[in-house]
Parts: sequence; C-alpha cells; structure tokens
Amino acid sequence: MKRILNSVFTKLLLVLLVAGICINLTVTGFMKQMFSKNDSVRQKNIVHHLNYIVQEIGQPPDLDRAKQISRQLTFSIRYESPTLNWSTSDAPSAPLPENLQTSGESPNVQFGGDRGHRFFILNQGEGRFIFELGRGFEWDLLDMGAVVRLIALLSIILIGAYLLIRSILSPVRELKEGVREVSRGNLDYHLALRRSDELGELAKAFNAMTDRIRTMLRAKEQLMLDVSHELRSPLTRMKVALESLPDTYAKRSVREDVAEMETMVTELLKTARSHYMHAQLNLQRINFTDLLKETITPFRDQRPGVQIVEKFDPIEISVDPDRVKSALKNILDNAIKYSFNTNEPVKVSMQHREPYLIVRIQDSGIGIPEDELPFIFEPFYRVDKSRSKDTGGYGLGLSLCKTIMEAHRGKIEVNSIPERGTTVSLFFPMQIEKVRVGVG
Repeated sequence: MKRILNSVFTKLLLVLLVAGICINLTVTGFMKQMFSKNDSVRQKNIVHHLNYIVQEIGQPPDLDRAKQISRQLTFSIRYESPTLNWSTSDAPSAPLPENLQTSGESPNVQFGGDRGHRFFILNQGEGRFIFELGRGFEWDLLDMGAVVRLIALLSIILIGAYLLIRSILSPVRELKEGVREVSRGNLDYHLALRRSDELGELAKAFNAMTDRIRTMLRAKEQLMLDVSHELRSPLTRMKVALESLPDTYAKRSVREDVAEMETMVTELLKTARSHYMHAQLNLQRINFTDLLKETITPFRDQRPGVQIVEKFDPIEISVDPDRVKSALKNILDNAIKYSFNTNEPVKVSMQHREPYLIVRIQDSGIGIPEDELPFIFEPFYRVDKSRSKDTGGYGLGLSLCKTIMEAHRGKIEVNSIPERGTTVSLFFPMQIEKVRVGVG
C-alpha cells in the first residue's frame, strides 16, 4: 500500500480527482449562488404579475375568465370566501403547506411549497385567491439536468487528461524498470527509443550511461586479468631464484611473501575470469540437497561448527556445481572465521519460495557495521582497514560469490548486526522439482 501511495501515477490520479471535484463543486456553487441572488426578484415579479391577474379576473371573481387565464399560464386558480368557492381545475386541489411565509413587501401575500407544488395566496377582503403552480411550472431557472451533464463532461475531460498524461509519462515506468535491471547487474539492458521529447532524450542518455559503465567495468576486469597474468612470470622467476639461496630466515620470509603474492594473483585470476563466465557455466541438473550437504561436511569439525536447521527434501535444479560449491565454501569459511569458538554453530537452512530456491547461512559472530554493508561486494574491500592477515583474506571472496550468483541469474543478500552475527542469503531463480525418493 505504501508503494502504491508513493507512486507518481497515484499522486497524479489523486491530484486530478481533487481538481475535478473542486472544479465541479465550484461550477455548481457558482451557478447556485448566481441564481439564488435573483430569487427575491423573481418572487417580487411573480407577486406583481398575480396582482394583475386578480385585477383581470375582476370583482366579484369571474370563473370563466379565471379558467381561460389558467389554461394559458399552466397553473390552477382557486377562490375561497364565506359566500363563494370555486377552482379552475377539475382535479382535487393539493393541500396548502403548513410553513407559509408572508411577503416582506406585500403583507397580503403568502407563499410556500410542498411536494413539487408552489402556492401563492393573495388575500382580498373577505376572500382569497390561491394560485397553485404545479410540477410543470419551472420555478428554478437553474437546470439541474444541465448541471449534471456539465459535471459529467468535466469528469470525462479530466479522465481523458489523466490518460493522456499517463501515456506521456509512460517512459518513466520503463526507466524505473531499466534502473532496477542495472542495479541487478544487467548492464546489457536497453530502453526502447520511441520518443523524441525530453523523456526520449533521458532514455537515450540512460542507454549511453549503461554502455559506458559496461565498457569501464570490462576494461577494469581485463586490466585485472592482464596484470595477474603478467605477475605470474616474475613470481615464478623469484621462486626459482630463491631455491639457489642458502636456507636462512630472510629466505623463509621472502618465500612466505612470494607464496602470499601467488595466492593473491590466483584469486585475482579466478575473480577476473568469473566475470566472463555467464556463457561458460557448466550447467547440470543435480540434487542440490546433496551438493549442499557435501559442501557443509568439511566445516562440521571446525569450531564453532555447522548445524543444519532441518532436514532438506531432495531438490533438483540446474546449476554449475563447481562454482556454486566455491560460493558456498567462501560464505561458510567467512562464517567460521568471524565467529568465536564459544559462539553458537553456524546455521544453514534452505527453503523454496517462488521464484527462488533460497539458501541461508547464519552465524552469531562479530557481524558487520551497517555503514560497511554497501561495499562488502567490492573487490579488495575489507571491513578491517588494517588489512591484517590474521583477520581475513584479500577481500575477493564476496565479490566472487556475487559474480557466481549473477551468472546464475540469482542474487546474494547480506544482513548483519554488529556483535550479534551475519546472515547471508543466496537466491537461485531456477525451476525446481521435488525428487520422488525418500528424505536423505
């Protein structure tokens, strides 16, 4: 609901609805006010007109003349006095309303209305004339039917305006989808260029931006790959040269440094190559449950240990088993490394929640500060700024895991609270099926 209310299109619709209601109320109120100002003038004119009719009927009142006038003016006339009573209408007369009002300018005139009938009473001596203006008499000059039609027309115009604005702003939705795809790592996503206005220019600029980012990242990856290749030759020569030196403390120290550099170069090559593996995945349909158990086994004896939260049903999906194993091992190794021996065992769970198979690895170790979380997938990034060998590797593990998950069209998420632990979730967006065998 919050997402819907924050939508630009929802806000636009609400603005148009409020504007439409305000316009309709303003027009209706203006017309009502305009015609209500003339109400007293209309009453005054009607009273004068009825006095002329009374004079024309004569005294004593002439019934035939009254009938003739009644037919011409579409209202009925009654006369009541102690000696004479008549009516120009053959139909029964409607009863007079109880809430009759006296005219301020003519005290001998009373008027009122009830059930669509309006009455004017002119007192003349001992008698009185009762003019009954029926449903056919248009007392209100304001045509409510016309007002309703006006409101309907204004509403149609506003709806049309909304649909037109929605169509004009449709590239905003496409741009939103493009940003979402790029944030997932899909730098090959391009917006369709169907417009030549400012939004079309924005889509064109977005496509140019993704092209440049893709080119820069590939250049960076290629640089890492080239540098790593070039470093292997001098490292090999250094190892050969070391073998000809006498066995001293300095030789052993240099040998350790060379071994560390060789390990780092190997990790760099592995990471760089992983960015080109989208089309090189060795996909196999395997029992993922067996793969997970096999990967967990070597870590069970390492303190504080690894615990499976519940038994997993056998599940088959298509993955590259070697690369998935590499990602799982990196995460399990970090969970063990950044936990104390006295902590609870690392917990591993798995669940099927469409459209993903989700594997969660949760430790109760030192955790990661919140402000560090956005950067942990960057190559060579480490939370420990001292980069001590005692507190971690080279900062390439999580970067490699992210690359492996993106290669499988999946994702990786990390949630952490300092001093309480870290939870890593791996999402595999694959079609999965339960294997019809017993629970392992």
